[in-house]
Amino acid sequence: MATAGLDALIICGNQYAGFEGAVFYTSGFEIVHRYVYVLLPLAGEPTLVFPREARWIGDKAKPWVKDQVWPEVPGRWIRDRAEQSSWKRVGVYGMNFIMAVRDYRELAQASMELVPFDFEFDMARAVKSEEELIEVRDAMDIIVEGFWALVDAYEPGKTEAEIMAPAVERFFACGAGPHMMNIVLSGTHGQAEAHFKVPGKRAVAADDLLLYSLEITGAGGYWVEFSRPLLRGKPSPTTQKMAEAYPEALEAARKLMRPGELASSVHRIVAETFARHGFSLRRATCRLQRT
Repeated sequence: MATAGLDALIICGNQYAGFEGAVFYTSGFEIVHRYVYVLLPLAGEPTLVFPREARWIGDKAKPWVKDQVWPEVPGRWIRDRAEQSSWKRVGVYGMNFIMAVRDYRELAQASMELVPFDFEFDMARAVKSEEELIEVRDAMDIIVEGFWALVDAYEPGKTEAEIMAPAVERFFACGAGPHMMNIVLSGTHGQAEAHFKVPGKRAVAADDLLLYSLEITGAGGYWVEFSRPLLRGKPSPTTQKMAEAYPEALEAARKLMRPGELASSVHRIVAETFARHGFSLRRATCRLQRT
């Protein structure tokens, strides 16, 4: 913040999956519903700024940020605070995708400069401490346990939802709570359609390819993802070709993943490997974990 010349930072969060983590990271407050801001001055104590209608939602005793307010319009309250403090530059994490429009309108009327701060904030969070890595591994243990519960439930004739259900039960029991997004790619004749969907009441046949995307956080709030294809019957020629390409791409990535190497270099070698097999990437390289 000091390097960027900021007087304060507004950290936005709401209940949309993936948009709540920054608030938990900087305050310890777990969003249950609606939205909240963490106002972090360069000098002084932080404040949790809730919309008035969220007064009775979420455990307000849990966060370590004890200064908490519930104004009618949070953006107006933050604008008044900024003017009283003579702030000139205020960073915003989540201004384009998370901040409520009514609050942005209030802040835009102030004389201070609003500075997008997503990249800087995310880069700071990307460096994990040993304590954080323990939480990441805990989340991974939970998701793998849920995956094997899903595999045990897998049986042609069941619905996509019935196969998924035991995994979600394990996730809740192990502390993931509502912070999850469990979806599926599925299709017939040994291959899947190219879009994710919510598992529904479609009965699964032996030659259906299922790729459940299990995505959760553990109690510590760290998001992990895990997938493996399920197929009782014979894969299609395209699926078989993909299955042959993935191990080569994974091994190429593994050899290049070393301290000091650019993530873009790892991505590039993965993309090049798939290109040699006649495929192009449509999502990030992290999706290699899916097979």
